[in-house]
Parts: sequence; C-alpha cells; structure tokens
Amino acid sequence: MPYPKISLEPDGTYHIFNHAVGRDNFFQNEDNYIFFLKKIKKWILPVADILAYCLMPNHFHFVIRIKSLNELNELFAGKFEKRKRSDKSNATDSSKSQFLILNDLVTEQFSHCFNSYAQAYNKTYSRKGSLFKQSFQRKRVDTNEYFHRAICYIHNNSVSHGFTEKREDWKFSSYSAITGNKPSLVSKDEVLELFGGLENLGNEI
Repeated sequence: MPYPKISLEPDGTYHIFNHAVGRDNFFQNEDNYIFFLKKIKKWILPVADILAYCLMPNHFHFVIRIKSLNELNELFAGKFEKRKRSDKSNATDSSKSQFLILNDLVTEQFSHCFNSYAQAYNKTYSRKGSLFKQSFQRKRVDTNEYFHRAICYIHNNSVSHGFTEKREDWKFSSYSAITGNKPSLVSKDEVLELFGGLENLGNEI
C-alpha cells in the first residue's frame, strides 16, 4: 500500500525509497548503478544532503536531509517568484504558500532525477513503459531512534536480501563510503557525529 505523500520540508530528514515494476530490475550492471548516482548528484544534492543509501537491483533506499529554507530560497529564487505569481490556490497565509511552493519545487527535483534515469534506461534496453513501481515513497525521520534504525536497515539491505554476507562487501551502499576515506555523495561527518563515532556505526545492526 502506498505511503501518503508527505511534504518535503526545509531541514526535514526523510527515508526515500522505491521499487521497480513487477519482476523487473532497474539496475542490471555496474554502469547502471554509477549512472543513477550521477543523476542523484545532479538533481538531488542541490536540494538535499545524502546521509545514507543502498541501491539494490530492483529497489533503492536513501536517508536524506532537505536543505535549509535560506538555501532553498537562494537555489529556487527565480522559479519561486514565478511560481508564486502563477499560484492560483486560495492560500492566504504567505508563509504556508511559500512552503507549499518549495515542496513542489523540491519534489520536482526528485521526479526529474528518477524520470531522466528511467528514460535513459528504457532507451538503452529498448524498453517501454514505467520503470518504477510508483511515485517515490517518503517517510519522515522524526526521532533519533528512527534515524539510527533507518541507517542500519539501509546498510544491512544487501545482507538481508542475500546478496552479501557482510554489508561492507556491497559496492552500491554508503556504508563503505562512510567508513572509508574515498570521496562520496554522503555527508559522512554528520552521520558519524549522529552515531557518536565510527565504532558505534560499525556496531549498529
């Protein structure tokens, strides 16, 4: 059952996830994973920090934190004013209207990311139709307990689904990026701080 489409608010932390349609995969080889992460870098990093991710052959998970209100206003300055002028809603509260418009603009970034990947994937594999099961799903991460649980769940995904025996052996998750020294899309220092250090992250199951 689909989750309700909750708003993506400034400074909010969210668990983002989706699944391929039917029995399809949307990652068939390493190039697909790398290409998808390039799309994430292009479309998502401007509006959110990546705190964790795991890409599996037929589904993905992310924990992200939306940028601050000031950062979003600066990023979307031109689009926001244009959208505000064309807004036909009856919202009289200007602050409420602002957040609704920003939610739409941030949500569109995610849609552009996933749609552009799906179009490229379909073209590469001479495929037609929807690639993702539905519009991307999101859940608000509103407690430290849920944050820890979500990070651990995501990093253990490859083990849970039988692809690896150890989470560090899966190339397409943020676990190795956080515990190693290679550059990555992940806000590594923030995650380690929230867990209280590398040792605590490694001990979480």
